[in-house]
Amino acid sequence: MATPDDLQQQLKMGIDAARRGDKPAAQVLLRQVVAADPRNELAWMWLASAVDSIDERRTCLENALRINPNNTRAREALDRLQPGGETSPRRFRPARQRGTGGTSSGPSTATVLVGVVVAVAIIVALIFAVVSSQQPRILPNNELAVALTQSQTPTTDPDTFTFTPSPFMIIVTADITLPPTFTPTFTPTASATPPPSITPVPLSAFIMLYTSLEAGESSLSLYQAAGDGNGEQEMAQGVRDMVYDPSGQKIAFVRDVTTTDADGNEQTSAELFIAPADNPGAAQQITEFGSTISRPTWAPNGIQLAFVSDFDGDEDIWTITDDGENIIKLTENEAIDRDPTWSPDGTQIVYVSDMTSPGLTRLFSMAADGQNPQQLSNLGGNTYHPRFSPDGRRLTFVNDSGGDGDIYIADAQGQSSLLLTVDDNGAEDRSPAFTPDSNWVGFVSNREDDRFQVYVVNLRGDMRTRLTNSERDDQSLDFRPDLVFRLRQN
Repeated sequence: MATPDDLQQQLKMGIDAARRGDKPAAQVLLRQVVAADPRNELAWMWLASAVDSIDERRTCLENALRINPNNTRAREALDRLQPGGETSPRRFRPARQRGTGGTSSGPSTATVLVGVVVAVAIIVALIFAVVSSQQPRILPNNELAVALTQSQTPTTDPDTFTFTPSPFMIIVTADITLPPTFTPTFTPTASATPPPSITPVPLSAFIMLYTSLEAGESSLSLYQAAGDGNGEQEMAQGVRDMVYDPSGQKIAFVRDVTTTDADGNEQTSAELFIAPADNPGAAQQITEFGSTISRPTWAPNGIQLAFVSDFDGDEDIWTITDDGENIIKLTENEAIDRDPTWSPDGTQIVYVSDMTSPGLTRLFSMAADGQNPQQLSNLGGNTYHPRFSPDGRRLTFVNDSGGDGDIYIADAQGQSSLLLTVDDNGAEDRSPAFTPDSNWVGFVSNREDDRFQVYVVNLRGDMRTRLTNSERDDQSLDFRPDLVFRLRQN
């Protein structure tokens, strides 16, 4: 369970993200705060400034008012979300007429007729203005932010105030949406039906590959299943570090190869293979490094791959085309460089390195040709296994600063990181991968027993589902890319 200090830190990070306009990060952080502390007025107000839809903003403001009914800024903001920017009727009071002789008398017939004509004209003008307004005015984020520091007590209690109309008062009403606590005195006309929201894609619509180790075995086997874990089938043996190409039609993976030299000595090395996704048995070897290879990742063009090799004595990042040609070494230093992931737009490769902190890997990025390496984050402990979301907006990675491997999510620049796998009792979480719709992060963990199994967690970190339940130990994971989601994202 998150401690008060953890929540306070998340609140601060969420407010900072909202102030600099990073809405996705602010939403993730602040939603986690209000989920753990539903009576956090400050979090609800800042969340109202970060969400995108009017309904969500209204809900946040209403929650803030339930916590503090005297938060007039929240009430004012809620009022402005209504059509026309108001929630109470406009009232017009015509002046009384005085008769001759200095004594008060009723209005003349002509005066009454003139007043009625003027009032009707005003009513028509107001109704036309209301009907012509198609969208409610959304309170700007900076106005909502002011509410965090300015809260005044109203001079009149809105819950007990009653109004007695004058016999000379004309009350004009408009068909507007009012807060739930308001009791209307008129019958509103039917409002337009809002467009339906996008139905979340079920996990069963995805396909995933994962490697798993049987008890007593020394090599991994490759399995395929639906995204909810059903329909598991074994695809190949002796496979690790597999990854789909952008089309979802091919996979790359690492497999041990044993060769015999001229003297009859056997040597085993890890080499890179390419295969059809539905037929790993037809794999073709594309490297002959005679060393260790790991963590391949495809470029968006589906032709190049980046991978890690210790061919020259230390781990560096290399690229190769899928025909085994055009081998290029991208990193040239004495540091450990590993775990590359290619950005969906093809412009950069994110990886981890200990070049600035020997013995501890940090998150870095470089251009696709290896130029301009830059450190992205400075989290404590080791960071490893970064992966881009298919829409290119986020990164997920593992960090062990808490004493064990935990899954984090951050923006595409590695900033505003958020812990997704909380309260895991010291479990090791590893090998994160996004689902094709970028809404879930799959990972492997031993959080329920000694076995490593596949799980998914949503981007708020408050919903987690176990996908596999076998006697094996699962090791790595990837979801098959889906053209439908790429078209939506573009």
